[in-house]
Amino acid sequence: MSAPRAFFTSRVDSWLFAIGPLAGLFAISSVALTAVPFALDAGVLQDKTMMALIAVVFALTLLLPLWLLLDTNYTVTADELLVRSGPFRWRIALGQVHEVLPARSWRSSPALSLDRLRIRYGQGRSILVSPREKQRFVDTLRERCPSLLTTGF
Repeated sequence: MSAPRAFFTSRVDSWLFAIGPLAGLFAISSVALTAVPFALDAGVLQDKTMMALIAVVFALTLLLPLWLLLDTNYTVTADELLVRSGPFRWRIALGQVHEVLPARSWRSSPALSLDRLRIRYGQGRSILVSPREKQRFVDTLRERCPSLLTTGF
């Protein structure tokens, strides 16, 4: 019988709401939305198709961060680590995973916290994740990857 799926949600740091990219994207979108009426008055935006395109871009700018916030998670199956962050997906064969270690990198990744784990796999590849239940996540990987090297725990 194969091991059951283990599901983990991402830890979310409070700074993400205060100074993180969500706030930046919201500010950029707000400024851009207020600039559209001025562009209309100046005659720059007269085409309704262009207005619709701009509205869609601004909506996506606001919705993508929300999607990332609500849908960043990690699933460990019998033979894969599935990483999901909004529209982005990674499938990592557990046979390719060779090391897990703590990390606090600011590098862009499917992790909503700076309390991260770096998972090294394949030929020089790595991914940063931030499971809320970090120890249970590491223990699950240890169970399913017996040769896994865990450093810094």
